[in-house]
Amino acid sequence: MVHIFYSLVIKLVAQQDGVYEFYPGRKMHALFLDLVRSHDESLSERLHQEKGEKSFTVSSFLGKDLRRNIVVRKNKFYFVRVTALSDEVFEAFIASLFRRRVLKEPLRIGNVPFEIRAVMVDEAKSKWASCVSAEQLLNEKELESRVKIRFHTPTLFKTGDVCLYEPEPQKVFASLLRKFNKYSEIKFEEDLLEKFKQVKIAEQNTKLRTVSMDQITLTGFIGDVVFETPENDEELLKAVNVLSSFAFYSGVGYKTTMGFGQAERLKLT
Repeated sequence: MVHIFYSLVIKLVAQQDGVYEFYPGRKMHALFLDLVRSHDESLSERLHQEKGEKSFTVSSFLGKDLRRNIVVRKNKFYFVRVTALSDEVFEAFIASLFRRRVLKEPLRIGNVPFEIRAVMVDEAKSKWASCVSAEQLLNEKELESRVKIRFHTPTLFKTGDVCLYEPEPQKVFASLLRKFNKYSEIKFEEDLLEKFKQVKIAEQNTKLRTVSMDQITLTGFIGDVVFETPENDEELLKAVNVLSSFAFYSGVGYKTTMGFGQAERLKLT
C-alpha cells in the first residue's frame, strides 16, 4: 500500500468581524475534529484519544503574528493549512469540507463564521499545498550533508513536564523519525535515534517566541537552522535528508495539531 502525505490550504472569507484574544490553536484543532466527526464519528474519537505521534496538523491563520490579538474583518480572506499523514484522515476531512462548501455551510472558528471559498491541494495554487508519497521521499537522489529547515511557528519539545525550546538535532530528527515510521510503509531503523547525536548545527538564526493560549503560555523557537551530517554514514545521511523534507507534512515537536512546529526544508544557496 502506498502511503501519501497531504498538505492542503483552505481559503476562507469572514462573514463577520471578530477578535481572537488568544492564539486560536485549540479552536483550529476543535474545528478539525468536528469536521472529521461529521463524516466519521469513530475516527474523530480515535484521533482525539490518540497518544504519541498524531496523524494530522492544523495551522493558525497563515501569516498572522501569533503574539498579538488576531483581528478578523468581515469579507476579508484568511487561510488555514491542514496536513494529513494517512489516507483515512485525509479522505474523512476532505469529504466533510467539500460537503460544507457545496451546502454553503459556514465553518465556525470560535465565534466567527467563515465561508469556504477554495480548497487548495496543488502547490501551483499555494506554496503550502502539496502531496507526496513516502516512496518519493525515500527515492530522493541528491543527498546533502547540509540541510536547511525553516521553523515558521514556535517549535518546542516536551520531556515529562519540562519544555525544551532549542533546535537540538537529536530532538528534531527523533521527533520526525518516530512520526515517519508510524505512518510510512517503509521504516527507518530505530538505531538512528542514537546516531542523530552525530548531526550538528552548522548555522543557526533563530529567536524565541512566546504564545498565549487561553489557559497556558508556550515558548518555542522560530527561524532557520542548517544541520550538518557526517558524509561517511550513508544511512544517517539518507534519513536526515528524507526527514527534513517530511517535516513539511508532519510538523516538528510538541502540539503540531495546534499549529506549533510548522516547518519546511529550504534549498541551500
